[in-house]
Amino acid sequence: MRGDPVKGLPALVWAEALDGINRDLLLRAVIEVVRSRLVPEWADRRKDDRRPQAALEAVEAWLAAPNAPESLAACKATAKACTAARGETFGDQHRVPEAARALAWAVGPKEAAPIFDALAAAEEELLARIALMSEFHLGPQQRRNIVDSLRKVLTPPDPKVEESGSAKVPQGTAPYSADGHFELGQSLLHKKFGEVRVTSVGETWIEVELPDGSKKRLTHKP
Repeated sequence: MRGDPVKGLPALVWAEALDGINRDLLLRAVIEVVRSRLVPEWADRRKDDRRPQAALEAVEAWLAAPNAPESLAACKATAKACTAARGETFGDQHRVPEAARALAWAVGPKEAAPIFDALAAAEEELLARIALMSEFHLGPQQRRNIVDSLRKVLTPPDPKVEESGSAKVPQGTAPYSADGHFELGQSLLHKKFGEVRVTSVGETWIEVELPDGSKKRLTHKP
């Protein structure tokens, strides 16, 4: 899927790609996107402002008790709070409360459109962050990061497969070296990137996930 290099994919394209998925499951998946990809930087820079986090928590409470009037009221209240947060931060991370607000709006009607608005806002925020660093080549990776977060909820790993493979993954964190051999899921300590996790393994390369969620390809021995 190709999208605008600045704004990413429009909400309609996300809706077409995820058509047919149960709305509540989709809500949980997009909460994971916002929480894992957007909130950490917001929380680091705005330690005393938990309005986006509160909105995500309110939506989760509503999913647990959708018939409780107080759950719906809490979602509406946090959505209003995120509207205020968006206005106060416009031009600097304002898409974080915008995405959280869209999810809080999605709890009432059966219409799922706000969920896809949240995804579009999330991608646009991630693209804005790499634009600040002039790292435009990371644009496609940001969308892959979003898809990875969606998959974490929509297609969780088979416990049996995970159990059978867990014994093969070395325990602890190993120092990275181009002369070493590493396994899928292994934690490594890289001198430049810090602690990373192996997400893909090739014959002479591994792909690792960095602390900021981006991915990097490194060499290793077969």
